[in-house]
Parts: sequence; structure tokens; C-alpha cells
Amino acid sequence: MTFKVFKIGLRQIVRDGILVLILPAPILIGFLSKLGIPILNNILIEHFSFSLMPWYNLIDCALITLTPMFICLISAFLLLDERDEGIGLYYEITPIEGYSYLLSRIGMPMGFSFIYSFLICLIFKISNISMVQIIESSIINILMATSLTMLMVSLASNKLEGLAISKIVSLTLFAIFIPWFIKEPYQYLFAFLPSFWAGKIMVDGAGIIVFGIGLIICLVWIFILFRIFIKKY
Repeated sequence: MTFKVFKIGLRQIVRDGILVLILPAPILIGFLSKLGIPILNNILIEHFSFSLMPWYNLIDCALITLTPMFICLISAFLLLDERDEGIGLYYEITPIEGYSYLLSRIGMPMGFSFIYSFLICLIFKISNISMVQIIESSIINILMATSLTMLMVSLASNKLEGLAISKIVSLTLFAIFIPWFIKEPYQYLFAFLPSFWAGKIMVDGAGIIVFGIGLIICLVWIFILFRIFIKKY
């Protein structure tokens, strides 16, 4: 039943011109990154003796982060659409009510997002980041996107408000840049943001401690926002 409702959501996405255009966006960005950044790097080296190669990890980190965020937007807008149309209330009196409904609208899309994000980075990465780094960073970003989806739906009353709030929520993503530009220990002032740990993994390399702390931070966010989401929804 959960998968059936998930497929219904896919059909709704296909009928929505804006949402269906979001799906291939990570692929387009990946192509631009894979093909454009090395060309731009050669131009900068030739004319300005400046290389982008030290920042390739950061570019790949942004690519891994953006992919689940696009899926986050799709899930949030779909939930808001169904709330506006009263479909969410309908599901509450069917076998799909409650947690099963959330699984079909947030859990399953985020599971797809993990595979999508992993493949996008694997195909289009321009740095020498390891497979473990890709996996760890993808997990952190998926959990972050899950919490931000619930935050958007909790704060917004309709799709228009959701669009405005998404721009504010997206500001939390700036923390992926912190490990590159702010030295320790001052960078840890932003440690409460999940995106900080996604960036930290890319800077420091794969490690149980960094990944473990990032995982805990993400789960705390999800726990708090889930409680807010349930009360609002």
C-alpha cells in the first residue's frame, strides 16, 4: 500500500511541470561540473596562474548536497499540494494513514535520493574523493534533506509559502563551505548544522568520528522537526 501511494505521488509529479523539471536538474549540474570546471580551470591557469583544483572537493561536495535538496523540494511541494487539495486528510482515514503516509512521501523519496546522489557524484565527480566519503556525505545529506522537508511543510501553509520558505531554508546549506574557509576551533560554531558535517567529511576524509557526530546531529534535527511536523500535519 505504501509503494502504491508512492507511485501515485510520482504520477502527480509528472503532471506538474515545475516538479518534473527538478528531477533531471542534478544531472544537468553534474554535466556542467564535469565538463565546464576543468575547462574553466585551464583558462584561469593560462591567464591568471590560478587553479581551481584545490577546490574540486568543495565542488563535488556541493553536487552531493544539491541532489537530495532537489528531492527535498519535490517531496515538500507534493505534501503541500496534497494538503491544499485535502488529499492528506483522505489518507488519514485509509490504511495508509500516519507513518505509512510519511514513509511514502518522505522516506521512500529520500531512499531514492541516496541512490541518485551516490550515482551523480560517482559519475560526475572531478576530485579524487573516496567511495567511503561519497557514501558518508550522501547519508548525512539525505538525513539533512529529510529534516528540511519536514521543516518546510511545518512552516508553510501552501505551495507558494513553501517556495518562499525553501529559499530561507536553503541558507543552512552554506555550512558546507565552513570547513574550507574557517579554521578550527572557530568552525565548530556551526557544528549544529548537518551540512557542516557533510563538508567536514570532504575536507578531513572518511572517518568514524566525524561521520558519527554528523549522524547524531542529523538524527537530533529529525527527532525535533518530526515532532513539530506531526503536530502541524
